[in-house]
Amino acid sequence: ALAQAFVTGPATKRFGEKQAIIAGMAADALGYVLLAFATRGWMAFPIMILLASGGIGMPALQAMLSRQVDDDHQGQLQGSLAALTSLTSIIGPLIVTAIYAASASTWNGLAWIVGAALYLVCLPALRRGAWSRATST
Repeated sequence: ALAQAFVTGPATKRFGEKQAIIAGMAADALGYVLLAFATRGWMAFPIMILLASGGIGMPALQAMLSRQVDDDHQGQLQGSLAALTSLTSIIGPLIVTAIYAASASTWNGLAWIVGAALYLVCLPALRRGAWSRATST
């Protein structure tokens, strides 16, 4: 929340929404990879700072998407985004739990690597979709 409140605005102004989204995704993905290889509990604390900085991506993405629809459809867009967030809050833990249960006996970091890989899958989709129509602010 602190990253969203104090870092997103200045970062977006200085680098643009596209770069803020990429930076947020990169911070989250790197944090997940680091968690996958963390061997001590204390290592999670500095990684949490990195993961918190990943919070700059979502407000920038929402701002970019909101410019893609007219005023009459803003409610639909924001409602859809909220619904997707809620849906992933339900489905995500189920999937991660299944991955962890299946891989914990061999390597308990696999679930984090899968999470990082999902960010890589998103980048080309974003480039083809909203980024091709969005202005760089």
